[in-house]
Amino acid sequence: MLWHRIRFYAPFAWRLVVLGRPEPLVYGIAITDRCNLSCCGCHVATTGRPDMTWDHLVASMENAWSRGFRELYLSGGEPMLWCDGKYTLKDVITEARRIGFFHVHVYTNGTLGLDASADLVWVSMDGLPGTFELRRGDHFYQVETGVREGKHPKFAIIYVIDRNTASGIEQFLRWVQETRFPVIGVMFYFHTPYYGRDELLLDAEERVPIIDRLLRCIRQGLPVMNSRAGLLVLKSGDWPRRVSVAYVKNIDGESVCCRASDNICPDCGYATITEIAESRRLRPSALLGALRYW
Repeated sequence: MLWHRIRFYAPFAWRLVVLGRPEPLVYGIAITDRCNLSCCGCHVATTGRPDMTWDHLVASMENAWSRGFRELYLSGGEPMLWCDGKYTLKDVITEARRIGFFHVHVYTNGTLGLDASADLVWVSMDGLPGTFELRRGDHFYQVETGVREGKHPKFAIIYVIDRNTASGIEQFLRWVQETRFPVIGVMFYFHTPYYGRDELLLDAEERVPIIDRLLRCIRQGLPVMNSRAGLLVLKSGDWPRRVSVAYVKNIDGESVCCRASDNICPDCGYATITEIAESRRLRPSALLGALRYW
């Protein structure tokens, strides 16, 4: 498997970096819109749209692989809710590996158990009690217990920064470090609503001091997964939008980068894309950061 990855990534890196051809790499599938939570600022879950069927999922993964995608993530809604007859999320992950994807990641709210065979499980936690519930509801201790007692060897945290959660960053990072929370780190995104701007959205000017705080946290050795390079470009806004290295699919079709409308792209806070953009520019901190979850 390692040799197959080297054979893929060596020419891929040459085409991406030297020739400037952003070819497919990361494919996301929102396998269900159903969710057991009603998070503040989320308008893409529990829309009434049907789940993807097993056959649709398999065909989508095979099609993505044939087009050159080699990294897969599964999201929702809440992907732990997905099933189709006898098939569950575990079967989707097994099938993705059979098809040939190098890594499979799962994004979950962490309230329905964390028994997933993915290479990395990303769990949403936006602060400590007092902050967490402003976005996710009163589920902090349930999620914390799930991670601490989880059997999976590799967890990471997604912390979404919005007007309510911005103040809790440093306290949460120190808590992760001091309590030895069993995660590889915390990746910070800025709230980017798919449906357009809302009252939780922080504009570019408001993000600057927050990004400076995150950079200071990195210097202090706190467990921030964003790279210095990725944060700096998130601060400047100097990265290409709709990067065709990454695609995402749901029951309605396919989108480049994410499912947000084009008019929200200038306010994008999807930090994974800035990490990809800075890796393409061969920024050492972004390249080293990618190794942590790939």
